[in-house]
Amino acid sequence: TGEASTCRGNQPTSMLCVLTHGFSPPNAFASRLHADHQHVRTSHMTMVDSWYDAGQRLSTAAAMRAASPAAGGSSRLEAELVSTKAALLKVALLSGRGAWARPSERVAAAQLVESLEQAAEQGGGEAPSLRDGTWELVLSDVEPFRASTFFLALGEAVEALIQKGASDGALTVHALATGGGEVGRVAHVVEGGGGRLHSLVELKSGSLPSLPLALAGVVVSSGELQAARAGGGVFDLRLVNTSVQQNEVRYGLPTEGGLAPGVERSLLSWIGDQTVPSGEVFSRVLEPLGGGPSAQLRLSYSDGELMVWRAPKLGDHFFVFVRGEEETWPAMEETRRRQASSATQSAVGSAFALGMLNPFFSRAAGARKS
Repeated sequence: TGEASTCRGNQPTSMLCVLTHGFSPPNAFASRLHADHQHVRTSHMTMVDSWYDAGQRLSTAAAMRAASPAAGGSSRLEAELVSTKAALLKVALLSGRGAWARPSERVAAAQLVESLEQAAEQGGGEAPSLRDGTWELVLSDVEPFRASTFFLALGEAVEALIQKGASDGALTVHALATGGGEVGRVAHVVEGGGGRLHSLVELKSGSLPSLPLALAGVVVSSGELQAARAGGGVFDLRLVNTSVQQNEVRYGLPTEGGLAPGVERSLLSWIGDQTVPSGEVFSRVLEPLGGGPSAQLRLSYSDGELMVWRAPKLGDHFFVFVRGEEETWPAMEETRRRQASSATQSAVGSAFALGMLNPFFSRAAGARKS
């Protein structure tokens, strides 16, 4: 249509233009996008901005491959991939990474992920290659926090040692129990040639209703990643430790001009020096029952700019990531720096990890009696 061609004229490689077409006039959108993009770049990348950049990179790379002499019949497959990724990112954008998805959007997201995986199989049949880097979660069929290494291991323990099929309900109830909190951005940092995976989850915990006070931080759970003997893109992930970085108190104080927001970063900075040996805690409780601090992940799609993890032992749930920028996650560098210098084990954090394992204590007590 005329509107579609205008969109292409203003943003020839922008997948985000496709995603938002129909929500605002194309010319107005293009000029506003350019102005906003320049402003955001001077401060920090927002979630939408990172998706915009990912869309540009995905579209540009596909266009270059399709234009190459060797492309031949693969150009149609490339075009279908770009269309599938655009549709997937649109669902991600509208549904808040799947957290607000309508039933029809959940079905559409699952079908789009399956289309990507089928395309990967048609491309040669080899298992996708895991790449080091920072990866931002953009879509999942479960709560975003469940991409955490800690909760992946906890979920598998529930499945194996408590009741098969119970982890979905248990972790959803956990989310309800912590309903005063807010999950922000979520990322995976893969490093060491695919040998280590760090999950980063931004959290904000509110206080009493109507009291302008909240605690915020980034929970970093680190684990060792190893390709499984079975192959097929399957990896064994073993939880090692957990810490909370970039701790701050957010508040509001009355001023002459009204309530003014503020941030205090030094008051809780010491928390970042505390490391919870969550893997060891899990081992002590779970190994006598035949479990452990581990989870299984299957890399079902990866093309350098987009990555899909599946959790085979957790209902085969999916987590879709786009390649992000390392500088947008200073908590990762803070984790490395603190743990390399003066990190100490946290008794409070260890108690929290033990508290998450309460159901397993009852199971262990029953096993000893029998």
